[in-house]
Amino acid sequence: MTRPMAESMSKTLALLAAGHTVQDTADLMDWPLGAVRKLVMSCKGWLVGSDGRVCCPGARGGRIPVPAGVDRAHLEWAQQVKTGGTKEQPAADPPLTIDLALSSIHANPGNIRDEVGDISELATSIRAHGLLQPLTVRPHPTVADRYELLAGHRRLAAAREAGLAVVPAVIHADMDDATAIEVMIVENVQRRDLNPMEKAEALGKLRSRGYTNALISTRTGIPDSTVSYLLALLELDEAGREKVRTGEITAGEAVAAVRKFRKKQRVKAGGSDQAWAWEPDYLTINHPLAKRAQRTCDAREHTARRRIGKVACGQCWETVIRQDEQIVMAAAHRDRGATA
Repeated sequence: MTRPMAESMSKTLALLAAGHTVQDTADLMDWPLGAVRKLVMSCKGWLVGSDGRVCCPGARGGRIPVPAGVDRAHLEWAQQVKTGGTKEQPAADPPLTIDLALSSIHANPGNIRDEVGDISELATSIRAHGLLQPLTVRPHPTVADRYELLAGHRRLAAAREAGLAVVPAVIHADMDDATAIEVMIVENVQRRDLNPMEKAEALGKLRSRGYTNALISTRTGIPDSTVSYLLALLELDEAGREKVRTGEITAGEAVAAVRKFRKKQRVKAGGSDQAWAWEPDYLTINHPLAKRAQRTCDAREHTARRRIGKVACGQCWETVIRQDEQIVMAAAHRDRGATA
C-alpha cells in the first residue's frame, strides 16, 4: 500500500504533473523556487525543460509519470487550475530542449561521420562561450536515463575536450531506430563539412532499410538527381571509396568511372556484378624512378604540392622520366653508331 504524502507536497507534484511551470507552482503553493526544483530532481525521470515545465524524455510518448502517493483529487484540482475547468486534449509534445549531463549522452553506433577531425578551435570557442547550438538526442533505446546522440558528434567531442559537465540538447522522445537514422541523416547530410562519401554512405543506410530514391529525396530534401549521384559512389570498391574520402579523386571523377563501368557491363554478355575498382596506380614507391623523383622533389622543396603516389609532385616525376628518356635515347644512338 502506498503511503500517503503531505497535502502540500501532493498538490505541488500534481501541479507540476499537470503542466504548470516550476515558477507558477512555487507561486501557487507559496514555496521557495529552489524547493520546487529540488522536489523535481527527487522524482525519478523528471527534468525541468527550457520552458520551465517538467518533462520526462524517457517515458513513452514523453508523458509525465505521476509519483506514487499523489492524491487523485489533487490531480483533478491541478488540471482545473490549468484549464479553467475545461478538459482539453493534450497537444503533441514538441522536441524538448534541456540541459543534460555530458556523461548521460552515448555516441550513436550508426554515426555517419567516420572522424570528428581537428576540434581544438571548436573546443576553445566552447570553453569561452559555451555550446551555442544544442545537440540532438533521443532517449537511449536500451539504457535507462541515458540518451543516444543523433546530431552534433563534433560538438560533443569538443565539449568533452573543453571540460563541460552539462550541455544543452534537443530531445526527440519516443523515436524508433528507423526514424532516428532518418533524423540523424537529415540533421547532418546538409552540413558542408561532410565529404561526398560520408553523405553517400548515410543515404545508403536509408536505402538498405527499403527507402526508394524518391522517398530518400522527400525525407531529406535532397534533389532526386543528387541522391542517385551520391548513391552511385557506393558501387566503388573500398579502395575507390577511400580515394574519394581523402580527395585523391573527386566525386565527379568517381561517378563518371562508375557509369562507364555500368555501360561496359550492359554491353558485355554475362558480365559480373562486382564493384567497380580503380586500376592500381603506376607512379608509386615501387616505380624504378621513385627514389630519384623523391630526391628531386625534396631538393626543390616542393612541400606544398600533392605528391603522386606519396613520392613526388607531378613536375618532379616528369623531370626524372624525361631525364631517363634522354639517357635511353642517347644509349640507343650510340648503339646505332657502333653498328654502322
